[in-house]
Amino acid sequence: MSDSGELVKMKVTGYSDNTFSSEVDHLEVQINPASLKYQKGISYSENKTMGTQTPAKEFDKAKATNLSFDCLFDETGVLPLEGGIIGVINHLEQVAYTINGEIHRPNFVVVSWGSFIFKGQLSSVSYDYSLFRPDGSPLRVKVSISIEGYMDPLTERKKAGLKSPDLTRFLSLRAGENIPLLCARIYGDASYCTDIARINRLKGFRDVKPGTKLIFPPLQRND
Repeated sequence: MSDSGELVKMKVTGYSDNTFSSEVDHLEVQINPASLKYQKGISYSENKTMGTQTPAKEFDKAKATNLSFDCLFDETGVLPLEGGIIGVINHLEQVAYTINGEIHRPNFVVVSWGSFIFKGQLSSVSYDYSLFRPDGSPLRVKVSISIEGYMDPLTERKKAGLKSPDLTRFLSLRAGENIPLLCARIYGDASYCTDIARINRLKGFRDVKPGTKLIFPPLQRND
């Protein structure tokens, strides 16, 4: 309900860009979910010290947040349903699942419900049909949706409180790390690895030994 008491429906909106500025289409659910599952996680890498049975794990990154929920669509006439069950499913898949030919991937997705907003990309959708007409066509379906959170690299670094890519960083390469991985963390782009290898006077970015001291200065693409 809104502050005015008016029923607010959940909406799933597809966008063709990862800044969520170019809306493609949207779908409003018929019946709001009874619950939302919101999941967060953290990824650690092991500090593999010889002779240690229980090595301390070092922070790697925060995993993408995940949102999952079920919504019901009913074609028995209790509530209006434009397009029927089949039409709604086709519409939902067009918004969030089907590959958009202009961007060669499914749309980015925003789930909004009142003040709740979640940005991401569809990771799974499933359908549980529970009521049918005599001819076998569906009258009721529970749609289970899972959305993996998405954040552009710059916003992600700011939210995580990491140092700005505009500042020079001095690091020692740890076991399990490599230059492309560190470039992805610092600059949001692993392809800077060749630049970093050149700046640090390395023969290449592969096979760099743990403990190697590296400089990561501010970098900017000219293209």
